[in-house]
Amino acid sequence: MRHRKGIVLLLLVVALLLGACARQAEMIQVSDQAAVAVEREVQKAAAPAMEAPGSVGSSMAAYGDVADRMIIRRTYMVVVVEDTDAMLARLQGIVSQYGGYVSESNRWLSNEQPYATVTLRIPAENLEAALGIVREGAIRIENETSSGDDVTEEYVDLGARVRNLEATETELLELLSEVRRNRGSAEDILAIHNRITSLRGEIESLKGRTQYLERMTALATVTIEIRPRQQPGSVVQPARWNPLVTLSDAARAFVEVLQVLVDLAIWLLILSPFVLIPVLVIWLIIRAAKRRRQA
Repeated sequence: MRHRKGIVLLLLVVALLLGACARQAEMIQVSDQAAVAVEREVQKAAAPAMEAPGSVGSSMAAYGDVADRMIIRRTYMVVVVEDTDAMLARLQGIVSQYGGYVSESNRWLSNEQPYATVTLRIPAENLEAALGIVREGAIRIENETSSGDDVTEEYVDLGARVRNLEATETELLELLSEVRRNRGSAEDILAIHNRITSLRGEIESLKGRTQYLERMTALATVTIEIRPRQQPGSVVQPARWNPLVTLSDAARAFVEVLQVLVDLAIWLLILSPFVLIPVLVIWLIIRAAKRRRQA
C-alpha cells in the first residue's frame, strides 16, 4: 500500500515539473515572438511606401490629372496711390468681402506723407479678383511679382507616410494586447509601448505638417507696399521763428568754439618743447653766423 502511494506521489511530482517546464517554454516562446514582432514592425515603419494602389506613386499619378494642384501662392506689389489711408480702407474691404484677414500692417510718415505696407491672406480662388480691385484703386503699379510653390508631391507623400505609420501602430497595439494576455515579460511590454509612443509622435508631426500645407495652399499671401503720389507743387511752410531758440543755439556755438580754443591751447602747451627747441637752435645758428660776418 505504501509502495503504491509512493508511486502516485512520484507521478504527481513529475507531472508538476513537466507542467512548469512547458509553461516556461511557452513564456520564452512568447517573449521571442514579441521581440521578433517589434523588430518586424520597426523595419516596416522605416521602409518606404510601395508602389501599390493607394501608395505615393499611384496618388501622384492621380494628382497629375487634376488641374487644381496644391500650390502656395505669393504676390508682392508696389502701388502708387492718391490717398494711402483710402487704399488701406479698400484693402480692409477686400479682406471682409472674400473672407481673408490682415496678417501684418505697418504705416509710417516720411516727409509728412503716409506710407504703408500690408500683408493679406486671401482665399486662393479669389486672388485674381482681389488683385484686380487693388489695381483699380492705384494710380500705377510700380512692381508686381508673383510666385508659386507646388507642394502636391510633398502633401501626397505625407499622407502615405501617415497611413503606413498608423497601420504599424494598429499592429503594435494588437501585439501589445496579445503579450499582455499571455503575461509576457515587463521588458517586452515596455519595448512595444515605447515604440508605439515613438510612432504616435511621428504621426502627429506629419499631420501637423499636412495641416500647415493645407492652410498655406488654401490662402494666398499678398504683400502690398503703398506709396503716395509726390506733390511737386506743394508750398514749403517756413519754420516758426523763436528768439529763445536762436539765443540757445548761439550760446551753444560760443561754448563749442571756446572749447576748441582751450583744446588748442592745451595741445600747444604740451607740444611746445618739440617746437621751441628746434626754433631756439636755428636762432642760435643764425646769430652765430651774423657775428662771424661782422667780425
